[in-house]
Amino acid sequence: MMGRFLWWGLLAAVFVVASFAQLDRSSRFAPHLARFVPPAFSGFAAEQRTRQAIAAQQGERAIAEAEALVTARPLPAENLELLAIAAALSERNEQSIAAIEAASTRGWRAPIIQQAVAQAAIEQGNHDIAAQRISALLSIGEMREAALVLAGQLVATPDGQVALARRFAAPGHWQDNALRSLAGTVPPDKYSTTLVLAAKQGATLDCRIVERVIQNYVLENEDSAAARLREICPA
Repeated sequence: MMGRFLWWGLLAAVFVVASFAQLDRSSRFAPHLARFVPPAFSGFAAEQRTRQAIAAQQGERAIAEAEALVTARPLPAENLELLAIAAALSERNEQSIAAIEAASTRGWRAPIIQQAVAQAAIEQGNHDIAAQRISALLSIGEMREAALVLAGQLVATPDGQVALARRFAAPGHWQDNALRSLAGTVPPDKYSTTLVLAAKQGATLDCRIVERVIQNYVLENEDSAAARLREICPA
């Protein structure tokens, strides 16, 4: 008899665990379910509750949920990103910076982390790191406006121009779109100088795009910049 009770008790426990685990997975696509998942079973649910707390500007709740999330699922950079945002919301700057630094070592696809690292690198004069993170943002296509602003800050100095030129010369598929976008953001002299440096390092630049930029520069009386670009793409 006792063995039977233990057996049924074990089955009941397995059922409860499986039910909450399934509910947790479901909350990933149905955020309203997150509040029904107990903390001990929260993985995806903790992520949803963290996002909800951040959206509601509830700093302490966001911190608690984010810390529980990172405890349950410590590897994804996105979870550390949420912890960094929650900590910043509560003005826990040291914790926020530590989370950003940890997240930056775990992947390239967390755009807020990439933006934060790029901005810090520019301020510290780490031009190559800034160029890597900016090109990553442009590559994944997220936070494009922020990436373009950062690119403008980077190429404000000769060392920054060299660093970004190296990224243009590296393998990738983001460069063509960046040629168009940067032309409308970066000052003509900085833009043209950066592209000339990129070409000297072996970058293959789409002259159809460059030609349109040259035409715009001529109309805007940016003759020096247009002449530099003619070095890359002669008429």
